[in-house]
Amino acid sequence: MTATPPIAAWPGLLGVQQGEVLMVVADLTRLSWALRRAGSTEGAKALLDAFVSAVGPSGTVLVPTFNHDLLPGESYDSRSTPTITGALGEAARAHPAFQRTPHPFHSCAVAGAGTEELVGSKEISSFGPGSPFAFMRRHAARILALDIDVTYALTYIHHVEEVEQVPYRRWRDVALHYTDGSGRSAWCTYRLYGKCAGHMNSTRRLEQVLSRKGAMTTSMLGSVRATVVDVPALHKLLEKDIRSTGGVLIHDFTWERWLRDQARKLMRREGPSRSHRALQEHASRPSR
Repeated sequence: MTATPPIAAWPGLLGVQQGEVLMVVADLTRLSWALRRAGSTEGAKALLDAFVSAVGPSGTVLVPTFNHDLLPGESYDSRSTPTITGALGEAARAHPAFQRTPHPFHSCAVAGAGTEELVGSKEISSFGPGSPFAFMRRHAARILALDIDVTYALTYIHHVEEVEQVPYRRWRDVALHYTDGSGRSAWCTYRLYGKCAGHMNSTRRLEQVLSRKGAMTTSMLGSVRATVVDVPALHKLLEKDIRSTGGVLIHDFTWERWLRDQARKLMRREGPSRSHRALQEHASRPSR
């Protein structure tokens, strides 16, 4: 097996350029294991440092810090609610170069030239024109998935679904007790373009087409798998698919799933969301 190169070399090996916009998604558990096997002690900070340095001050690095499970009436604190989307997001939240964008459901930790615009956004929809995903579209971004199934890195598809107003999603408003980055708290209402009963996103067919068109490439950094997706090509492909087929490349419907979704609505939900519990646990820890 080819030796895993130092993390500082990864951006260059992947063709990362000064000034580009890059969303980085990784499974840190798998990644850490691969690095340990290679004899490396590098970790999440080295990974973030490498890509922030590679895009430079004119570029932007985004890391998902989502809390999309929040329920109406729950609390969210932009400063301290842990993300439910993995350890890389938590590492980015703690990194001095990154700030968190404000939307409670689909925030990102952001570093670089786009920080002021994205952190100052007043967008109420997860995937609207003021979201990190619209920013990615405007700046011809790329998505990088490291040692993680690329389906978990393709949240961008929901931006296209919202732009194209797909028929299998509906708007819903969610009121949250929201605390912003300055510590100000208020009840705020946000919008989600959520799936209808029986529908589910699936990206396998999409991935096959992206690969055939050269818009998604996979390479190995020693024992680490790196998949790169071109956002402009992804958007164009999805736009065409949604307009011509209703989105056959990215979603499925079954009556079995419809019945299961209906049953969930009738069942009494037990307890708060994972995101709300995480915030409560954080608030209950003694301050240092």
